Parts: sequence; structure tokens; C-alpha cells
Amino acid sequence: MGYRLYGFMIGEEIHFDISNRRLYRLTGSHTEKSMAFASIYFNETMLRLFLYLLEHGRRKIIAKEELFEKIWEENNLSPSTQRLWQVLHNLNKKLSLLGLPDDFIRNVKGRGYMINYPNVTPVYYRLSELPTQPVKKEEKTDSLSE
Repeated sequence: MGYRLYGFMIGEEIHFDISNRRLYRLTGSHTEKSMAFASIYFNETMLRLFLYLLEHGRRKIIAKEELFEKIWEENNLSPSTQRLWQVLHNLNKKLSLLGLPDDFIRNVKGRGYMINYPNVTPVYYRLSELPTQPVKKEEKTDSLSE
């Protein structure tokens, strides 16, 4: 029975849902009667970059050239240092809106990038637990024929 990556938990309140391309934060406590919700949507390149860094950059530095290959070239896009910087800059702005530190994605000068946050946990689901699609009943056109 196989497992598929659903997303990541970042800290205790931030959830990254890969299939819906969203990063969201739920805040509140058991004693409070209110809850705050914030959500961030990713474009395709930003999603691929963030996901790749979460999958591979939590324990090691990812070289800029590896990011060029995996994020841009394998998707028939032209990589450049300027494009990488722009996507990372916009990604970091979005992450800070949810309260993550400015150096969540850390640039290790001359070596590459890594996730600089200790509490990132992958979340998986079992393929056998996928929800089944409800079967639509055939609509009857003549209610008198029953």
C-alpha cells in the first residue's frame, strides 16, 4: 500500500497543501471562541520552488544550479539568477505574511539555499484512503413514469 505526500506542517499552525497550491495558517486556542485564517496561493514556479526546497533543503544546501535544472529547465523554462531571486523574493514576502521568519529560506552565500526552520514535518496519506467520487444518479425526465 503506497503513500503520497499531501503537504507539510510548518510549526504548529501553518499547513502547506500541495494539491490546492495553498499555504495557510489557522490560529486560535481551545479557550478562545475565535479563530483567524490566512491563506496564500502560489503560482506554478513558486509552488515548484517552495516544494523542492521543503523536500530537499531541510537537511542540506541546494545549489542554485540544481534549482535551475529542477525548477526551470525540467519544465521547459529559461533559468536565470534574476528569475530565481525574483521568485524567492516574492515567496519570502508571502511567507512573512503568515508570520514565518525573514530567513525561513536562507541564502548560504556562494553555496545555495536551504530551509532555515527546525519544525517542518512532511504529511502523507495512504493511497487507499483517497475519497471516492460519488456516483451521480441518473436524472429522470418523466416523473409520471414511476
